[in-house]
Amino acid sequence: MADFKFSPFRTTRLMQSEIQEFLDAVSMAVLAYQDGMVAYVKEGWLEGAEEKLQQICSYESRGDNLRTNIGLTLYTEMLLPDTAGDVLGLLSDLDHLLDRMRGHFILVEIEKPEFPVDSSKAIIDFICHACSAMEHTVIAARTYFRDPKAVHDQIHKIHYHEEEAEKMAIRVLKNIFTADYPLERKCHLRDHLLHIDRLANQADETGDAIAIYAVKRSI
Repeated sequence: MADFKFSPFRTTRLMQSEIQEFLDAVSMAVLAYQDGMVAYVKEGWLEGAEEKLQQICSYESRGDNLRTNIGLTLYTEMLLPDTAGDVLGLLSDLDHLLDRMRGHFILVEIEKPEFPVDSSKAIIDFICHACSAMEHTVIAARTYFRDPKAVHDQIHKIHYHEEEAEKMAIRVLKNIFTADYPLERKCHLRDHLLHIDRLANQADETGDAIAIYAVKRSI
């Protein structure tokens, strides 16, 4: 495991390990969410989707515990006094992504939206771009801890995938609302697509925050 480049006199190996594990939990949840959503679009709610939901719930629970432990360690041991607020803000934003992924996938299980077959490829592309935005946000967070000056290399990738996700969302929504579906089904599908789009938007906003945190650490 590569060390984070905070001063060894003001951090602990345990906290470094917990931050790394927290970022791993977010990254794994993103992969599980993507796999689960793609499986659902292709096959409906079968065993594969159920398994991914359980994984996401497990990662979300672990992430909550780790974020709490890291916060307590930062303040009780007076670690990172100059950047503690930024670190906790970053972890809170990423934890919110975990909450949103879990919450949306639970809604999918409960409501089982009927995604149109003729739009399945576009919907899958949309999901993958949204998840790529989240994954690059996690990479940007790792970079912030290791080499803040290199964070910019990830920010433009987050922006790219967020913009592509938005384009795909608009395209799919136009197809849905011009199709001969009942209005309630159109609105139901719209709501689920907006849940996914919000994940990409939040990833983009978190990336912008990381860029600011990185500049502050580089001054």
